[in-house]
Amino acid sequence: MHWRILRAVVAGVLLAACAVVAPAPAGAAAPTRVMALGDSITGSPGCWRALLWQHLRETGHTDVDFVGTLPPQGCGFTYDGENEGHGGFLATGIARDNQLPGWLAATHPDIVLMHLGTNDVWNGIPASTILDAFTTLLGQMRAANPTTKLVVAKIIPMNPANCAACAQRVVDLNAAIPSWAQAHSTAASPITVVDQWTGFDTAADTTDGVHPNGTTGIRKMESRWYPALVAALGTGTPAAAGLHVDGTRVVEANGAAFVMRGVNHPYAWYPSQNSAFANIKSFGANTVRVVLGSGKRWGPTSAAEITTIIGLCKQSRLICVLEVHDTTGYGEESAAASLDEAATYWISVAAALKGQENYVVLNLGNEPFGNNQQVSATWASATSGAIARLRSAGLRHLIMADAPMWGQDWQNIMRDDAASVLAADPQHNTVFSIHMYGVYDTAAEITAYFDAFRTAGLPLVVGEFGDKHSDGDPDEDTIMAQAQARGLGYLGWSWSGNGGEVAYLDMTNGFDPASLTAWGERFLNGANGIRQTSEEATVYGGGGTDTQAPSTPGTPTVSAVTSSGATLTWTASTDDVGVTGYDVLRAPGASGGTFTVVGSSPTTTFTDSGLTASSTYRYQVRAKDAAGNTSAASGIASATTTAGGTGACKVSYSAPGWGGGNGFTASVTITNAGTNTITGWTLAFSYAAGQQVTPPGWGATVSQTGTAVTATNLAWNGTLAPNASTGIGFNGTYTGSNPAPTSFTLNGNTCVTA
Repeated sequence: MHWRILRAVVAGVLLAACAVVAPAPAGAAAPTRVMALGDSITGSPGCWRALLWQHLRETGHTDVDFVGTLPPQGCGFTYDGENEGHGGFLATGIARDNQLPGWLAATHPDIVLMHLGTNDVWNGIPASTILDAFTTLLGQMRAANPTTKLVVAKIIPMNPANCAACAQRVVDLNAAIPSWAQAHSTAASPITVVDQWTGFDTAADTTDGVHPNGTTGIRKMESRWYPALVAALGTGTPAAAGLHVDGTRVVEANGAAFVMRGVNHPYAWYPSQNSAFANIKSFGANTVRVVLGSGKRWGPTSAAEITTIIGLCKQSRLICVLEVHDTTGYGEESAAASLDEAATYWISVAAALKGQENYVVLNLGNEPFGNNQQVSATWASATSGAIARLRSAGLRHLIMADAPMWGQDWQNIMRDDAASVLAADPQHNTVFSIHMYGVYDTAAEITAYFDAFRTAGLPLVVGEFGDKHSDGDPDEDTIMAQAQARGLGYLGWSWSGNGGEVAYLDMTNGFDPASLTAWGERFLNGANGIRQTSEEATVYGGGGTDTQAPSTPGTPTVSAVTSSGATLTWTASTDDVGVTGYDVLRAPGASGGTFTVVGSSPTTTFTDSGLTASSTYRYQVRAKDAAGNTSAASGIASATTTAGGTGACKVSYSAPGWGGGNGFTASVTITNAGTNTITGWTLAFSYAAGQQVTPPGWGATVSQTGTAVTATNLAWNGTLAPNASTGIGFNGTYTGSNPAPTSFTLNGNTCVTA
């Protein structure tokens, strides 16, 4: 919290960072060679590999060479993407056809990351037969390199439309993998199992019930591969312990979601007011954020005091967020401490902190920069540097990083750079804290900031806010309602003891819980407040099973209707714990037909694409929470697409056959060769020799009627700017010959064949 008036508020633009492959320095030791082995989940385009490579580089693991006979595919930035992700391949087929030895001879991997079995499951092959193939492949790896390290995945769940039994088959295979790994692991050639299944949602995290989507799906996969690969490299930092981040959420050691609902307590200035912990808990809070001093301006709060504070938190069954307040306004306040000085303090009291990872969050420093733009611009590097020092000192806690600009991030520095800070944390265990005072006086500003972090897949909490402030009137109702709807933590400022000019931020009069102020009454007992929404941490025995479904979302409003797409928006649902997203359902025609899920959205908007021109569709939406509860479906909205096509297009097609068989894997690249952006597309062509497509394909929804084939975009690749391309693929069979189609159309327009 600060008592300064902000001088300006500006809007920022969320930017995407790109990584560039850097060559190894001359004379450097040979890098560790890592092979990603799998099917289309690994290879097409397999952008979890790109994120994994980026994460390794950003955490200092630059001596890694991804190897494979297949080249990288487009993931938005340059990366080391060679791989062995062969679309449509089966583990049993690779073993039967003796394909792996050739790949190994060409690449010489030291570590193999193997996600295999999806296509075997799809074809109804028993788990025992798949594991026999794993044994064959393992033997071939060890024949090529006796010290091969195998990291094998319990594969992501699948729920394709044409395989009702696949979901259970995946469960059966995954259940057998750990015992197989244990039986075959050796000291010279160890096997590690990575659980890619738990917490992966086919509705929210895949494009088609099988392949990970380009937002949450690939990020979840990368987050599971990273610690296992670092451990296999033998140079990694120990994994995070206790409270930790999982995508946009904070979770406990057992994986249970933990949504902070708490109060800030000014311990450093009132060290005798220790009854505050129990009194804060009496209103149902699950967290207390405790002000400490590092010795630069206040304190120092000693290690012995910290031990006492943690004990008080535990007695009151509270999660303890410990923050160093001396950093407040650095760069503008001459007496303020730097984040590096704060890191020195944390390391000095590390003995009191280690072992408390289930109960304690380390807030690096309160509002660590003022409004000095030049100094605040160093937020990312200073925060990353402080985190690195804590990790090197063995502190494995969840770290909370406050925003610059007096915590309010009014230039969007944290918003734009948070991803780089999270990636630089060797344990990938940092949550970001925004302080919402006068800058956030409208619902639009609050929701826009929350949306930016959710879209980026980054964890966020509101570390401070109030109902009024000297720099403006915060919209506390929206802050609390939106935090509750989204499952975001919030911590109100503050229990008591504020100075005269901001005494209105006290929740109690003179630390007396029986004497609440207007702000205390609103925050503790009001709508979406502490009593209504707080859930005790499971480490204290709280967090019963969530069985309450979200409320019904509003009827969608349709806009931006084109010949092939439409945008839907709706009023948000609410939930006792938090809404995590929405399913969008569509039915054909103005009446009749069945509603089926066509996509998911983490926000209250969704753009449907790949629709047929001059056609009517009906839509509903339903909300879902982290426990899997779903709301009733909303009211029905209708949309009728316009007539017409798009611009020019170019298509390249190749479909090599499988060695000696009658199958093929088609790879198709679609390029917008026109001058207008294509929003939603359907590619159409016909086979002349009776070839048959084997759905579902990847990168598109592929179907066939007679000789005619159509491929319709997925949500993530439906928009093609001029000169932009996207790649799709599918498997198929043929008898006799397998000629390429002679022509292609995109949204009815004939394409140039490359």
